Amino acid sequence: MVKFTPTILIILSAIMTGLAQHPIHLGWLAWFSIIPFLLVLNKLERLKDFIKIGFIWGIIYNLTVIFWLAMNIGTTPFIGLISMFAAVLYCSLNSIIICIMIGLIKSRYSQYWFWILPFIWTSVEYIRNMDLLTGGPWTALANTQLDFLVLIQNAELTGIYGISFWLILLNVSIYNWIVRPYPKFLFAMAIIFILPWFTGLVLMPMPSTNNGQKLAIVTVQPNIHLSQKWKSGGARDNIQSLLTLSRPFIEEGVDLIIWPESATSSYIFQNNQFLLNQIQTELRESQLLSGSPYYTDDVYGRKYYNSVVLISSNSVSIPYHKMILVPMAEHIPLSNYFPLLKKINLGQANFTPGDNFKLFNINNINIAAMICFESTIPSLSAEFVRRGSEILVYLVNDGWYEYPPEPQQHAKQAIFRAVENRRPVIRSTNTGISMIIDPSGNITNSIPLNKSGVIKSQIASVNELTFYTKYGDVFAILSTMISIIFILRIFIRGK
Repeated sequence: MVKFTPTILIILSAIMTGLAQHPIHLGWLAWFSIIPFLLVLNKLERLKDFIKIGFIWGIIYNLTVIFWLAMNIGTTPFIGLISMFAAVLYCSLNSIIICIMIGLIKSRYSQYWFWILPFIWTSVEYIRNMDLLTGGPWTALANTQLDFLVLIQNAELTGIYGISFWLILLNVSIYNWIVRPYPKFLFAMAIIFILPWFTGLVLMPMPSTNNGQKLAIVTVQPNIHLSQKWKSGGARDNIQSLLTLSRPFIEEGVDLIIWPESATSSYIFQNNQFLLNQIQTELRESQLLSGSPYYTDDVYGRKYYNSVVLISSNSVSIPYHKMILVPMAEHIPLSNYFPLLKKINLGQANFTPGDNFKLFNINNINIAAMICFESTIPSLSAEFVRRGSEILVYLVNDGWYEYPPEPQQHAKQAIFRAVENRRPVIRSTNTGISMIIDPSGNITNSIPLNKSGVIKSQIASVNELTFYTKYGDVFAILSTMISIIFILRIFIRGK
């Protein structure tokens, strides 16, 4: 018989929670996967033991979730492996900080310390996700629940952090019943489990014929391998592939064609007027929203951007420049302040972050078009909606990862953006997964990974603002304030 030592319990908890993050329909594991973690924490007394347990849980959990970082085909296997381990170590600070705070709280509130854990966990997730070196909310517990559409409707009020809070609270209530098997605690556990499903049903929008103005939109997934995409002279062939997929719908007169991130794969707006003219000649009455590299020159030198541009047959819009860049992939952190850092070559780009919440107006409908990693940042999409966006578009190139689970993990997070803001979401990718998501979070159409294809859809604009859109992460901020109060009381009483 296996003896469940503290180390085995911690590893079991971390692996189950990590598996819940993957696209294999095991999100329900997170409903009880933290219980072994709680059983171990209850036995600890010394702060250094809390740090050790937090470190072990964090390493195993993050390794289970983001092991695919080592599979990046855009760099060498050695650099990929090093970057993966560095990311795992850095992200493990979350669980270490959580354990340190719980160690302090347990020393003062030994009988009910675990009821404070949902506030601690939520506040650490929220604060740490502001530090984009952690990958933003990529590993947030809430992402384990994206298969449960009714449950995640609550994100309209609380954002993703309310879902994370509920998961920890559910684990705590089950743990409380295990150690204190009284009927009243079983009843409390049942209420905690059922409540968000009930509120989710109430919050879910009723099917209706949306009265908003509609756009006929075509989303193109060309499935161009990166070896082709970035080879010398490949831009012409890439554009031809995209135009071939788009042409039948241009002939139909659709309102908007959407191509993915860096679709043109060259600086056609600065130094390849021939390719730009070719695109504009094809467009006729349709407009094209496309990802493209872009640069500008000023007195400080040349600045390169990862951008989105709206193109019509006779004009080119002012571009949107990606504001939240991927650390160590699209730029070296702090390189804008210390230019010497740009000389570091780990295979990354050296883009400049944008600073303008640019909206594109198509037939009097405002569209926000964000790029790749930006789709994982809740506050960014909410800010675009507050500024008038009626439809959310994400242009993505996940071609660096040819196999699951990275493309699936990335794609599913867009569901939260639809629910939080009650906006239709259009996701156009190079190699997959392209999709259309309605304001309830339903994926109404999609193109699988590593397939070329086109989605045509009628998208209705939406103008109403949700509680989350208006007020942001109020729930997470309240959790943070409550956590701070408990920690301050410990230090004040200690004096």
